Amino acid sequence: METTFVQGPAVVATTANNNAAVLQAVPNLASAKESFAVRERLGQLSVEAGVWESGAYADANKMLYGLLQKAYALYLDLTNNADGNLKHRKQGLADYLSLSGLSGYEDKQLPQKIVACVFGKRDRRRISTYHVVLRYIIAQKWMVADVPAKIAEAGGVQEISLGRPAGSLTAKEKAALAGGQVNQAVLATVQSAELGKQFNPENTGEQFAAVLTQEADGSFSVNCVVKSTTAVNAALAAYFAANKDGLKTAADELQTAKAQASLAELKDAAVNHKLAA
Repeated sequence: METTFVQGPAVVATTANNNAAVLQAVPNLASAKESFAVRERLGQLSVEAGVWESGAYADANKMLYGLLQKAYALYLDLTNNADGNLKHRKQGLADYLSLSGLSGYEDKQLPQKIVACVFGKRDRRRISTYHVVLRYIIAQKWMVADVPAKIAEAGGVQEISLGRPAGSLTAKEKAALAGGQVNQAVLATVQSAELGKQFNPENTGEQFAAVLTQEADGSFSVNCVVKSTTAVNAALAAYFAANKDGLKTAADELQTAKAQASLAELKDAAVNHKLAA
């Protein structure tokens, strides 16, 4: 005798719900997998960047500082009026410029001639940067042996070329320091129908830049509000400039930390170079 099983309504409903849940879970699992894969890739790239910073990048900086050190030593040799062979040394420089197709530098100042000879004329912006750095080294009258460490203490080639003092703060760092103080104060709370039109719940807690006009009665009119990180940072950097005294301690601490980090980076590079040798 054949037995027939009949599903009741409750069983059918349960099966349908389970199937729907499985179908819904499939795209969710796929999206989670893709999200995880991107996080894994970013994590790997971050590790590789760290290896590059402590390896190739640090070694490249060490070599660059060494080249500038030797260029400085050559400058000192070519400006030593007590050297009886100075005339012949300078003739060697002139000959090198001519033979290397750098005759256009013959009328340039000595530091620029040396930089052109050492680094060539492949990238004018980079040559200009190195020229500024060499002139800075000359002006500081550093001992030749101290040049690599002194460049690191000054924040590196880029910082020197921008004319910033040792460990000076970037506009972004100044904005961050000012933001730490500004965020603790609320001067006023402004609300209006026009401002309400710009409200977006996704931006709650984020900072905006605004243009205000001071009125004769001491109040301020809000002329516009802008959602721009660049504008906010510019405003905070301006606040930093106007309130340096109040932010001096925090700024000094950050400048010291930056100078120490640059020097530590150079020392690590030297240690790694010795270990690899």
